[in-house]
Amino acid sequence: MDKPYYPHNGISSIQSLAKTLGIHPSLLVDIASKTTDSYTEFQITSKNGKIRTVYDPKYELKRIQKNINQKILEKVEYPTYLQGGIRDLENRRSYVDNAGIHAGSNHILSLDIKNFYDNIRPEKVKEIFLYFFKFSDETSELLTKLVTLGNKVPQGACTSSYIANLVFFNSEYRIFSELKSKGISYSRLLDDVTLSSRKHLSRDEASEHIRLVCSIFKKNGLRLNNKKTKNELKGSNPNFKVTGLWVEHKNPKIPKKERHHTRHLVYICEKEYAKSPSSEHYHQLWNKTSGQVAKLKQLGHSQHKQLRTRLKKILPILDESSKKKLILDCKKLLHLERNAKERFGVLKRINKCIYMLGILSRSDKGLSSNLRRQLLKHFGDLPTHKDYWI
Repeated sequence: MDKPYYPHNGISSIQSLAKTLGIHPSLLVDIASKTTDSYTEFQITSKNGKIRTVYDPKYELKRIQKNINQKILEKVEYPTYLQGGIRDLENRRSYVDNAGIHAGSNHILSLDIKNFYDNIRPEKVKEIFLYFFKFSDETSELLTKLVTLGNKVPQGACTSSYIANLVFFNSEYRIFSELKSKGISYSRLLDDVTLSSRKHLSRDEASEHIRLVCSIFKKNGLRLNNKKTKNELKGSNPNFKVTGLWVEHKNPKIPKKERHHTRHLVYICEKEYAKSPSSEHYHQLWNKTSGQVAKLKQLGHSQHKQLRTRLKKILPILDESSKKKLILDCKKLLHLERNAKERFGVLKRINKCIYMLGILSRSDKGLSSNLRRQLLKHFGDLPTHKDYWI
């Protein structure tokens, strides 16, 4: 499949949309009218040190956006050249799978769309609902208000990655097909576009392919980030990478420098464990290192087994202060009514306590088991995160 496809009939009215989403029409319209005040703004620092603004939707809007995903956006059949932010049980979509498309290539062209989310305008979002989904004008207008913030698509909203994947719905498949006919593999992981070839491309060929892809950026009011454009040949760069993974061979791998860094992190964990296995710093360090070792396993690096064995011997534990706080938190929860678990804030508190009890079991298994048993007996079956938002 070369083109995104929506296999259902269009939604023709706000009443039908409300029924689809399981939300009362008046509430839907009300929330859509005040989205400007429905986000919490905060900043995060990326690996390269760049500060990025992220917007977290407040409860009511988040609930609606979750339903838009489940009832509409996740129903789309997405082509495999779209590789990020898509829930797909049959075809995995991740930075690893994206790199896998280009593994074993001899020539890589990497492109980045400048300020991607900030430059996806509401009128473009409306076109997606109007012309791709074939929804009515009033339905498309309302949905656009629910998934945009001001004059952009907000990074942080769960609907944003799906909108980003559909922004080129009427032109990207043509680019993909044309490049494929020339022996060029194409993929896009949100704002990162990668082209690869089994043969070396001439400078003119590479420039022609870049211009072709940039034509759809321009057509949709977006621009290429020239500073991040890469034109690389296999063997000319020790870090021949796609979305952070080394692709010189048949399967993507973690670069050697990163593998060495992961082994060093395990060594640092062992040293820090001897000093203070219960400190907050150590908990954070161990979790970070564990994630890096899990990454090695995912990519088939054999050393992950040895490193995981070493980490299991130095698991973080709770200090007395954290232990007392956890006991108090559990007691507070046990004084709540059973149906309090239906409130999202309470559900988060229960799940956090159960997680922390898992850590407590490393140093006091009896107390941990007793408190866990009391919580589960008191609240019964807990809804999953997904069940809660339906």
